[in-house]
Amino acid sequence: MMSSHLLIPKKIFPNNLDIIRFSLATSVIFCHSFAIYLGYDKFKITEPFMIWSHQQISIGTMAVNLFFVISGCLILKSFSSSKTTIDYLQKRVLRIYPGFIVAILASLIFAGFWGSGNPYTWDGYFNYLNNLNLIKEFIHLTTLQSPYQRVFFIGFPEPGLNDSVWTIQFEFVCYLLLPLFALLVFIKKKWFFLIAFSIAYLIVLLQLNGFIFPYSDKKHLFFGNPYFHPKFIMYFLAGACFYNYRNYVPRYNILAVLSFIAVIISFAFIKCIDQVLPIAGSYLLFHFAFNQKIPFGNFAKYGDFSYGLYLYAWPIQALVNYFFYSHIG
Repeated sequence: MMSSHLLIPKKIFPNNLDIIRFSLATSVIFCHSFAIYLGYDKFKITEPFMIWSHQQISIGTMAVNLFFVISGCLILKSFSSSKTTIDYLQKRVLRIYPGFIVAILASLIFAGFWGSGNPYTWDGYFNYLNNLNLIKEFIHLTTLQSPYQRVFFIGFPEPGLNDSVWTIQFEFVCYLLLPLFALLVFIKKKWFFLIAFSIAYLIVLLQLNGFIFPYSDKKHLFFGNPYFHPKFIMYFLAGACFYNYRNYVPRYNILAVLSFIAVIISFAFIKCIDQVLPIAGSYLLFHFAFNQKIPFGNFAKYGDFSYGLYLYAWPIQALVNYFFYSHIG
């Protein structure tokens, strides 16, 4: 099939993925404004996408799911082009850990203190540090989780310090899947990705209907909440499958239109967004990302800001809410 007729062309650069990631990151910020200002209980009945989707999904959750689709595509490409598994892992660690560590330390050292209610003196600062569980905070830092304690904005609807980063650990787990597949000699077998995606899809379907792995808000100190692994792996593998079969998946406007209709129906009329979005949503995403008629290929010429937005937005929003709560409408 000619490259111009493929959903994902043989030459994937330039593309519109940077503006998509930027848009997804800002969507997460918009979503979190409801949670930070109103608290999660009211968030569920006030966030627009939660209302329109009949409590299925928020715009932030939808954005995060699509982030995993993009990662599945690009990370599989990165793994395929890496000289060795060590080379691949080094790139993944350097991509995730430095920025994450700096952001969490800044959150704990500065934002946490400013929103702790302690007097802004050295005594107040040392009192703040003494009340931190530094061992558990260190464990969460090294395992790519949001800060352990939720005691930073007492008296406000949401006490989390940097809740948005809780998905980073799940993304890194997805990164580790590819070396595991390679170790099992499955990485070069296209059919294996379809089978793996189908298994994850089935598990999520059974989860959503309450047959297996029911939801629990209980979190493990090292591994977060295992309930979400199947869902994020499903979206990651959806992106990987589209990349793996890039020489076979056609680019047709009619398929994009049908995908859009399927997403709208599952979103607003039939409650099955997580069954439809991995396939129809992925097709729509890549149809836009690799559309040569949409000229956003140079959007990130000054840098990719999406990861930074994702890391720093919550503590900044929380501090704005802390200092100006009574003035915000």
